[in-house]
Amino acid sequence: MRFEATVEELLAQGIAARFRASGDSMDPAIRSGEHLHVEPVELAALRRGDIVLARQPRGLTAHRIVRIEDGWITTRGDNCSDDDPIFTAEQLVGRIAAAERDGRMQSIQSRKVAQARGWVRRVLTHFSRRRQRLFAASGVI
Repeated sequence: MRFEATVEELLAQGIAARFRASGDSMDPAIRSGEHLHVEPVELAALRRGDIVLARQPRGLTAHRIVRIEDGWITTRGDNCSDDDPIFTAEQLVGRIAAAERDGRMQSIQSRKVAQARGWVRRVLTHFSRRRQRLFAASGVI
């Protein structure tokens, strides 16, 4: 049985699962190589700032929710400037409850930290896009 199918089956039965993260898209909240604990979750229990595990075109992806509208979920990695493709509850696998860091369980669902990161990211993205438009208008790029 494939890893993805095993995790999905466990969560569908209401059993939490654990897996090793790979990649830097969520650094520093989630570091590559850390073990993540994922739990079953219903769409109604999710809030902006939660980190969820979802089926994306590239495979299972743990990213932070930036928007929930009319049953559609938008996520983005903390280290990414672009949103992931939107998805519905059918692609939702679970919510990341904690990470094992230095041998200890650590919650990574701090909403205040997520909100602050989101605000900083929006400001930086705004200025980055504005700079790109200015360069494009001047013929530099």
